[in-house]
Amino acid sequence: MKFIVVRHGETEWNKLGRFQGHTDISLNERGLSQAKETAAAAAGWGHSAIYSSPLIRTVQVAGEIAKNNSMPISQDPGLKELSLGELEGVTGEEMRNGWPEVFAAWRSGPEKVLMPNGESLGQLRERAWQAILDIEQKHSADESVVVISHNFAIRSIIGELLGIPLEFFHRMSLNLSSVCTFDSDDRGRRLTGYNSISHLSPENR
Repeated sequence: MKFIVVRHGETEWNKLGRFQGHTDISLNERGLSQAKETAAAAAGWGHSAIYSSPLIRTVQVAGEIAKNNSMPISQDPGLKELSLGELEGVTGEEMRNGWPEVFAAWRSGPEKVLMPNGESLGQLRERAWQAILDIEQKHSADESVVVISHNFAIRSIIGELLGIPLEFFHRMSLNLSSVCTFDSDDRGRRLTGYNSISHLSPENR
């Protein structure tokens, strides 16, 4: 089967450089435009199901894609972003000043960090990958599915797929409203596309 994994578009917190985590922030005007362009591309994907994180910024993208064929949206909590606990809503600079030890550890060894009253990358990768395994069990080999999720969650899924240790987490980058694809069959799983924004107009990239 084929997975088409979409990161949500821009929110005001993305624009301001604030960490979102589980905070439920809607797409801004640019993010909604990105979602509509993603939906236009999705009209040719031939998918049979749509899965989304339950956070509004991903559900809005899923809703735009679902308009193509009135397809239902399955919300999966396993696809939510990393819970950042006390760091939700802060900027990188505020993290550096207010939580210097966490900031230093996050830059040097992200695999060792448990966010204050939040999650670790290991916990995120485990639950996000389990969501992918659960989706696999629900579909036949010739189906394609769309999965809408978040920056760290998608990077965790792709990292697990490729066997990349969490210590190298910062070596991956993922654009807003980007698309990643991978195949899964009896030969295993193979990444076929990463961080594509070719479906977006220049002003939305």
